[in-house]
Amino acid sequence: MSIFSLFVKGGILMWVLLAISFVVIALVIEKYRAISRARKQNEKLLNALQSQDKLDSIKSVLRIYGEETPLCQILSKLYNEHLSDEILQKESLETAATMEMHKLEKGMGWLSTFAAVAPLIGFLGTVMGMVRVFMNIQGQNQSGIDISILAGGIWEALLTTVGGLIVGIIAIIFYNDLVQNLENMAKEMQDHTVSHMIRIKSLS
Repeated sequence: MSIFSLFVKGGILMWVLLAISFVVIALVIEKYRAISRARKQNEKLLNALQSQDKLDSIKSVLRIYGEETPLCQILSKLYNEHLSDEILQKESLETAATMEMHKLEKGMGWLSTFAAVAPLIGFLGTVMGMVRVFMNIQGQNQSGIDISILAGGIWEALLTTVGGLIVGIIAIIFYNDLVQNLENMAKEMQDHTVSHMIRIKSLS
């Protein structure tokens, strides 16, 4: 029996799971691309800043990169906001960092939701299938129940559980990996910000 035949036997909820799987794939690809793009932009900015030894030239580089680079938004706060209070400066930088990470995390909530919902949809399909099986049994002559028909109805009902678990497992694996990637990026930007806080004091 082909995979498509098994898919069709799973019922209408298998099509729902298929739609969810397409959305999950699209979200995963988009997030990996966004993280990769942000990392490359950060690297370009850091390379451009590395050769600068004056505050004005550093500010010029930051203006050139503008809103294209997540790290640029944080460093722009650092170099352009002259806050004498270190606590206020730290809060300002944390706010900027939170906003940039929020942009990168956009869509992660949906990925987490689909990872949780897909198995539940699979279980729902199985329960609905089992209800149909037992309704058919009730409608038959009790002395003439065909075991093969009963078994066939049960394994067909279980197909949606299999499909839901597959989609859910794949989604949660990619979700956790993306969360780890985002945490690593946040740590990297934090380290770079600290190094520039030290650097700005030496340039002042």
